[in-house]
Amino acid sequence: MKKLFVLIVVACMFVSFGLAATTLENVVKSGKLTVATDMTAVPMQYRDASGKPTGFTVELMELAAREMGVELVWQDVAWESLIPSLLSGKVDMIAANMSMTLTRMKSIRFSDPFFLTGIVAIARKDSPLESWRDLADPSVKMGATMGSVHADFIEDEWGKKASLYDNLAEWMTDIKLGRIDSVMDDEMICIELVNKNPDLKILDGYVRPDTYGLAFRQDKDSDSLVEWFNWFLKWEKLTGEYGKIYEKYVGKAWEPSFIID
Repeated sequence: MKKLFVLIVVACMFVSFGLAATTLENVVKSGKLTVATDMTAVPMQYRDASGKPTGFTVELMELAAREMGVELVWQDVAWESLIPSLLSGKVDMIAANMSMTLTRMKSIRFSDPFFLTGIVAIARKDSPLESWRDLADPSVKMGATMGSVHADFIEDEWGKKASLYDNLAEWMTDIKLGRIDSVMDDEMICIELVNKNPDLKILDGYVRPDTYGLAFRQDKDSDSLVEWFNWFLKWEKLTGEYGKIYEKYVGKAWEPSFIID
């Protein structure tokens, strides 16, 4: 019954979007869904000790590929290359801890939110910083991942430039060496970092709430693929499969939120 429902949804979308080949139709015909991500964000998407992709986003996309009946092909790229790889047509979509922002929506579009989190700030445990609001002090040196929304926030809110890094490992080194005082990132990532690095701490308070969305091109050919994933997210929450993946990686039961559900 579950597979039948998914096939009916796909068939209806093919009819509603006309006879021209769509991205979804091409994916199904080719038998491959090519997805860009950045495998450095524990516990969302990363590689285990053997090098195998794992994490919340990875398992969610593996489930989607099974439902679609296609092979999932990952393109692991640097964060700042995610959107260019999508717009150039090298991949069908992006699945990562990508914040849904109005700025990004000028060039790409998002599915319904697939994850709700918050932005927090991290610092060394011996740092005098206590709250994220302390970061407004001009003397506090900030870092951010290149291409993330956090660098823009730091400049827009506090009028200062953040040191930019290609990935988490780079800014982790600098924060421990004292080259920077703090970094803002997603709550789930910061919780994992603090659990593994007792010399770090999360500052009090949320900088702001945040939602992740799956990203697609804005062309009409992608309409049916976006719609398929919106239905997929609703369906897996309804059946409980989403909740199982959430609890496995977040460590607590998933509860619907009025913000995204």
